[in-house]
Amino acid sequence: MLHLPAKGDLICAGDLHNHTRNFERILRVAALERNPERHLILQEIIHGGPLGPKGEDNSFEMLLQALTYAQRFPGRAHFLLANHDLAQVQKTPIMKDGYDLTDRFNRNFAVRYGKDAPPIEAAYRQWVYSMPLAAITVSGIFFSHSLPSGRELRTFDPSVLRRKLTDLDYERTGDIYKLIWGRAQSPDDLALLSRSWWTDLFVCGHQQQEPGWGTIAPNMLIIDSSHNHGTFLHLDFQRQYTLADLTHAVVPLASIPCL
Repeated sequence: MLHLPAKGDLICAGDLHNHTRNFERILRVAALERNPERHLILQEIIHGGPLGPKGEDNSFEMLLQALTYAQRFPGRAHFLLANHDLAQVQKTPIMKDGYDLTDRFNRNFAVRYGKDAPPIEAAYRQWVYSMPLAAITVSGIFFSHSLPSGRELRTFDPSVLRRKLTDLDYERTGDIYKLIWGRAQSPDDLALLSRSWWTDLFVCGHQQQEPGWGTIAPNMLIIDSSHNHGTFLHLDFQRQYTLADLTHAVVPLASIPCL
């Protein structure tokens, strides 16, 4: 788990799914080169956007751009593990609009790298398994791609964020899988997780939000950056927030001019 600093501010995006304009807007508003105490959280960049001539998913190109940007600002641009990332390296099919997103993404490696694809895929796999599971601020705001659902909480081990991870944690019955695939959390679910992790508020993606954001009372904000009504969250590390305060810190991406 990432422990964010006590000073500065944060730009947090929701799922991007290769939405080019929104990605450009997020980098523009983040402007880490001009804001030395600012951090950026990105999640679920892959799977989406127009397909190439051989039916390949080109979202790997956006991921490379994001990684290049992050290399310029060590320790300040962060990627949280998401379910599509894990599904891709585990070769788990994800069906949408009649085709398999995982297969379409794999085609990009073959088209872009040809016979050199295997070591590139291996490096990508290694990077995905190195991604943080969550981040937390000093003021108790917790960021992760999602949270376990009530059904999964009965067998979920919250110490997964503190202990050494095993291969089993990433399997379909494992704790990491439960963390990043869960949906429709109840207030009781959130209360239990708040006590387990000493956190007051949760900020997640994963659950599509037509207006660009939504809430689950009493303490969960969901950010969606993947469409034309997408949003991002801008918060100050030095202040305390309520859920209502967080909703007022949500910014429509359409309000930010493209590069």
